[in-house]
Amino acid sequence: MIKSMTGFGRAEKKVGELDLSVEIRSVNSRFLEIVSRAPRGMESLEDKARLKVQNRIPRGRIIVTLNLGNGKVQPGTPHLNRLILKKYRDIVAEAGSILGSEADLELPDILALPDVISLELDPSDLATLEQAMDGLMGEALDQLDTMRKREGELLEKAIMDQIRNMSEVVTRIKAWDDGRLEEVTGRLKKRINELSIDQDVPLDGQRMQQEILFWADRLDITEELVRLEAHIEHFLDLMKKDEDAGKRMNFLLQEMNREANTVGSKAYSTEISHAVVEIKNEIERIREQVQNIQ
Repeated sequence: MIKSMTGFGRAEKKVGELDLSVEIRSVNSRFLEIVSRAPRGMESLEDKARLKVQNRIPRGRIIVTLNLGNGKVQPGTPHLNRLILKKYRDIVAEAGSILGSEADLELPDILALPDVISLELDPSDLATLEQAMDGLMGEALDQLDTMRKREGELLEKAIMDQIRNMSEVVTRIKAWDDGRLEEVTGRLKKRINELSIDQDVPLDGQRMQQEILFWADRLDITEELVRLEAHIEHFLDLMKKDEDAGKRMNFLLQEMNREANTVGSKAYSTEISHAVVEIKNEIERIREQVQNIQ
């Protein structure tokens, strides 16, 4: 069963006074790209989240957001960074000297500056949060996987309809191609005979036969149609058996398009040329769908 690269998963849990949550969004990408967002000081949680994603998802752009608070309560114990505090004090004093006025920044204002006061977790609290976030990551990834499967089912249905349309067009081309070479070579022989009579030039039967065989080979599309049908069968096999087939599907579509172009250039038939346009249109529609398949 194929999977879409688009999905969303969310899980949340209350730990003490903290409202923990994990959100995972995924969109299509040629490679695996993970963007993780976590509160400052929680780098260990962020690294573990990335590893967990890598173990579950082979391709796509994955955005992981870890939240460890509810806006009012934040984890950790307040800690005063004395070195940064002194640096801010020196900057305020220097600014006052440059401007020729006394610094009027109050202590509460200084304490509110970035990184003057930070929240630090003790090891036991950090371990508790890591365990809780690990469980939430698993739940969010399960939700994401469920949505990606559901989206994959919709993609599969649309692609199957387009594949059926393509197969029907190939069948029509094979019907039109039946006897086409005999008809073309017959017309060619007739035209050569007419030119020979008009210009009073004797015919070289062996040379004429070689030329006719040469052009018959140039106009034969049997091999291209056989390869096109084989590519379609392989494409269907990938949809049934491989959950990580998006790249190979895209390659097969390129091969299908190449065979269709060759059929159109060799056919010298209005009906077949129009049918090739239909095939290429279906290939392009499938290609758009495949871009979102894992």
